[in-house]
Amino acid sequence: MIRLLCALMGFAWLAMPAAAASFDCRKASTAFERAICTNPAVSRADDILAQSFATAIGGLSEPAVAALRSDQRAWLDFAQRACTDDAEVLSLGDYDAEGAACLRTLIEGRGQVLEGSRMLEGKRFYPTSNYAVFPDPDQAADPEAYWKVATHELTLPQLDGDDSLAAGFNAFVVAEANKMTSLRVLAESGDLSGLEATSDSDVAITMGEVLPSRITLEVSNFWYGHGGAHGNWAMTYLHYYVPQERGLQASDLFVGEGWQASLLDLAWRQLKAEHKEWLQLEDPQALAEVVTDPARWSFESPYGLVIQFEPYEVAAYAYGAPTIMVRWDKLDDFLAPDAEKIRYGS
Repeated sequence: MIRLLCALMGFAWLAMPAAAASFDCRKASTAFERAICTNPAVSRADDILAQSFATAIGGLSEPAVAALRSDQRAWLDFAQRACTDDAEVLSLGDYDAEGAACLRTLIEGRGQVLEGSRMLEGKRFYPTSNYAVFPDPDQAADPEAYWKVATHELTLPQLDGDDSLAAGFNAFVVAEANKMTSLRVLAESGDLSGLEATSDSDVAITMGEVLPSRITLEVSNFWYGHGGAHGNWAMTYLHYYVPQERGLQASDLFVGEGWQASLLDLAWRQLKAEHKEWLQLEDPQALAEVVTDPARWSFESPYGLVIQFEPYEVAAYAYGAPTIMVRWDKLDDFLAPDAEKIRYGS
C-alpha cells in the first residue's frame, strides 16, 4: 500500500525492494509505515493490496484510472485515521496490537473492493468509493471506550465506457446509493459534517449477474450505533433493465389484475413451509410491499423467484436474513411477455 501511495504521490524513490513490505522499510518514518514494517500480517496485506491496485487499473480508460486513483488517495487518508482514538493521523508513538489488527482489516477490506474491477460478459466494471471518519463526541475522551471513532464507507460499481448504457447504468447506481446514504453527496460537497459521529455505516454495492437484458447488483447495508448490542444489516438487490436503460420495475415482470395478492399468498405459504417455527409474523399483509418490491427479488435460481427478507422482518434477529423461493410455474398466469428475457437474459 505504501508503494501504492508513493506511486500515487510521485515518490518513486520509495518504491525500492524490501522483504517486509511493499516499500523500503529503512525509510519508514510514520506510525503507519512502521506498523506495516513491523507487523508481518499487516505487511502481507499491504503487499497484496499494492498488487491488487495494479491489477485493478489494468485495461481501464484514462478517466476510470483517474477516478480509481482519486478514490485510493481518499482511502489512504481514511485508513491512517480510522484506527486511532481521535480520527487523526497518529503522530506520536506507534499502533498497539489492536491498532495494527484494525489496519490489517482495513487493508484487506480495500483489497476486496479493488477485486471488483474486472470484466463481466464483455463489459468492464470498476469500483468507486467514499470514506469518512470522525471522533465520537460521546466516547473519544473516555480511555475505556471501545468505539472512539465513527466510520462511514460506501462502495459501488461503475461501467467503464462513454456510451448510453454506461451513462444510464452509472447514473442509476449512484442515484440508488444516494438513497441509502448521504456519504457520496456530502463528499462531493466537501462538507461531511452531516454524517453521524456516533455510529458506523457501510454500504457495499457489488456486481451480480450480467446478462444481455439485465444487470443485477447485490447490496449489503450495515449500520451500528455505538454502544448497541449489535449492528443492523440488510441484503437487497438492484436490477438494471438494459433494453429500457433504467431500473427494473415490478410491471416488467408481472402483469394482470391480482398478481400482487397472488404473489403475497404464495410467499406467505412458502414462508410457513420453509421457516415453520422460526416465523414470528402473524399478519401476511405486513409483507405486501416487501414481496412485490424488485429490490427483494433474486433471479439466482432457474426454478423460481427468490425473495429476500431482512433481519427482524419475519423472524428473530439471530435467525438472520431468510429467503424463500416461489416456483415460476405457480406464477405463469401473471408473467409479462418479456419475463423470460428478464429471468434468463435471452
